[in-house]
Amino acid sequence: MIPIFRKIRKKVADDNKPLKYLRYGIGEILLVVIGILIALSINNWNEWQQQREKETNILYDLKENLESNIQLLEKEIKGIKRRNRSGELIYQLVKNGNTNELITPEDWHGALLNGGNLILSQEGYESLKNTGFDIIMNADLKKEIIFLFENVHLKLLSQLQWGSSVKATYDKFIHEHFYVNNDEEGNPIFGMIPRDYKKVIKNHYYFGLIDVSRGQRSFYTELYAKVLKHNQRVLQLIKDELDES
Repeated sequence: MIPIFRKIRKKVADDNKPLKYLRYGIGEILLVVIGILIALSINNWNEWQQQREKETNILYDLKENLESNIQLLEKEIKGIKRRNRSGELIYQLVKNGNTNELITPEDWHGALLNGGNLILSQEGYESLKNTGFDIIMNADLKKEIIFLFENVHLKLLSQLQWGSSVKATYDKFIHEHFYVNNDEEGNPIFGMIPRDYKKVIKNHYYFGLIDVSRGQRSFYTELYAKVLKHNQRVLQLIKDELDES
């Protein structure tokens, strides 16, 4: 820039044509300024494009994360419904002392499973946190994602502690009153069999455990349904955002 002014000053002094060369000098300056602005604009555009590419990748990670969680929630809700049937069979058996339906080793086991052992993935959200929340341009979407993982999922995690708090009690009772169900080759399979059928069905403590499990399954069925709706809603918002990008 300085050499240009020097040339202009020299030419003005030599030719005595100040207005002509002043316009020339201003033109040169404007060309330089425009060039700088264009270069900055291109650089900013490239950086913006890179950020949008990162955002898209993060949203795809979150999409996969939520799809996986939705599958887990749906599977667990179905599992609880199956265990509810087992629970009702055993509950009525212990309560009434008899039943007209066949009770399997799976029923004895499922009756004490409360459904409070669900673990949802945070992988996509952790990726977002590591990158930075500002990567998501849509402020409403960002708010919904943060609320889902920091509020809904954290509350779910705290409420799952109720289910796990009684696990040690259940395990002790099962170990003392049941033995593992095995296949024809002697390999353990899902289910358990009473060591002493009559003692088990007359055990009031066992009746209490069955009753608690029934209540917990009912609670977790309703809770999982609510969490499922939150996940489905945010997943749809992410899909809509990806479709627009």
